[in-house]
Amino acid sequence: MQELEQKLEAELNENPALERLAPDEIPLTEREILRNLAPRELKPHGDDRELWRSLPTDDVTPSWIDLASSETTLHEYLSAQLLPQLSEDLRRAGEFAIGCLNENGYLYEPVEEIALGGNCSIEDAEYVIAQLKKCEPAGIGASGIQESLLLQLREVDTLEGKIARKIVRDHLDLFTGGKRMKLARRFSVTPAVINEVFDLVMGCVPFPGDAFRPSSQSHEARLPAIQPDIVLTRSEFGWEVSVRGPSASEFCVNGYYKKRLEDLQQQAKVDKDERRHLVHFTGRAADLIECLEQRHRTMMRVGQYLIEKQAGFVSTGDVSFLMPLTRTQLAHDIDIHESTVSRATQGKFVQLSTGETVSFEVFFKPALRIQKMIEEILATENPDNPLSDERIAKILADKGVHVARRTVNKYRDRTKLLSSRKRRSA
Repeated sequence: MQELEQKLEAELNENPALERLAPDEIPLTEREILRNLAPRELKPHGDDRELWRSLPTDDVTPSWIDLASSETTLHEYLSAQLLPQLSEDLRRAGEFAIGCLNENGYLYEPVEEIALGGNCSIEDAEYVIAQLKKCEPAGIGASGIQESLLLQLREVDTLEGKIARKIVRDHLDLFTGGKRMKLARRFSVTPAVINEVFDLVMGCVPFPGDAFRPSSQSHEARLPAIQPDIVLTRSEFGWEVSVRGPSASEFCVNGYYKKRLEDLQQQAKVDKDERRHLVHFTGRAADLIECLEQRHRTMMRVGQYLIEKQAGFVSTGDVSFLMPLTRTQLAHDIDIHESTVSRATQGKFVQLSTGETVSFEVFFKPALRIQKMIEEILATENPDNPLSDERIAKILADKGVHVARRTVNKYRDRTKLLSSRKRRSA
């Protein structure tokens, strides 16, 4: 992306017919207009989080959030709870579901995708999701803030608890608007009861995954050091592909050059040198803008293809869900020349829905997948009883990756990992 910016700056300096619009002059695209007009009724955002946290509460009892260890990741915390409850044939689905959780602890992946990624039936996937929603922290695995609150309130078997669930389910707009008297009249209870209900709901945690974020890190600090060229995200509204970097809408052909060229085309006698100058530079500007538009279209199609063909990996960041893929296959499937795909992806990066940024090479080099899986297996082995290459090959086979023992040895040597005998002595 930096290389592209440098080329654009050079062209702006050399081409008087090319202009870059100021940020407030860039027209909104149809997609951006629709996004701005889309309903955001329960969609969580930063301001909401601060509002929820600032609400008063008299609850002095320490919650699981206060006791959660900052050393433990959300994935590890949930795996320890969920996987032992599942049969062996459903643990892959459990791992996939946990991997699909976003940083808030919400699960936007539809049950059909969980079934596909976990290689199980839809009924089994529904069971896995239901078990996940029973795990701590309460509210985990919800499809959004409303369900998360309902999950946290489901065990409160009091009058206030029943009213709280009904308010969250059917009258959340009145709750967020602070309409206490209106709610008291609606449920035929005293204001004191409604006050208790408000305290109960405000004691919930709208974002159950928050406790596992490093509290010392700001949002900016969590941004990847390497800027991605495309960002793949899933929200309650579905998948979205965002192409980063300069776009065609930021540039235009200089108005004077365009108007002067149009005037010359209407004149019988023209200055040939002036006409040649105008045609050359306006043509260069128009070609560059078209190239930027073509880049955007290509990257959008590549991103959509990765979501379709590599949904497991894009959703979880787990290399065990990565499917074999070549640039040739991708080019054929989206009907683009292979050289175009190569130029669009070479040295470029993708941000997965987990927030992790990876190189495009991860999708096209199967060896990287196997090496990464071997590293992860060795990272969790018992140092007093290290795994042999044969045992590693068996673990990989259980994950659907069939390689020979000598192949494990080759990949281990390539990544400078010691043999089991040397790892034991180390």
